[in-house]
Parts: sequence; structure tokens; C-alpha cells
Amino acid sequence: MTPGTIARGALTVALLIGPAGCGAREERPGPSHAADRLIESAATSEEREQLTRLRDEIDDVARKRLAEIDAEIARLEKENAELRKSKRKTR
Repeated sequence: MTPGTIARGALTVALLIGPAGCGAREERPGPSHAADRLIESAATSEEREQLTRLRDEIDDVARKRLAEIDAEIARLEKENAELRKSKRKTR
């Protein structure tokens, strides 16, 4: 394995775990900062560009997934409220 391969693997893990672990619903305005140190430590400008592109692609996928999860949470909260409302009516 080359250092670049290890770096990309570490970047992938950091970016995929980071958003899931924070539990925040708000969308971040910029790129993930989890990979900044790794990107800055790249040996060449080409590797830095590749890592930056990879970070941005992973951020896009993570944002889309978080939006899906947020939509599902909103749907479930609405469904839950409707069930509670109908339960009160049957009492």
C-alpha cells in the first residue's frame, strides 16, 4: 500500500464517520474540516488536489444522505403527532 492509498482511506473513514457522529441537523455551509490536516500534509499538489476532490465528493454524498434522514425524521414526527392526536380522540 502506498501512503496516498492510506491517506485516501483515512480521509474516507473520517468524512463518513464525522457527519454521522455529530447528530446535527443543520447543513454545514462549507467542506468538511475532518480532512483538512490530511489534505495539508499531502506530499504533492496533485495528491492534495485528489484528496480535496475526494473530500468534496464524500461531503456531497453525506449531505444528500443526511437530507434523506432529516426528511424521514420529519415524516415520522408528523406520523407520531397524528397517532397521538387520534389516540386522544378515542379516549
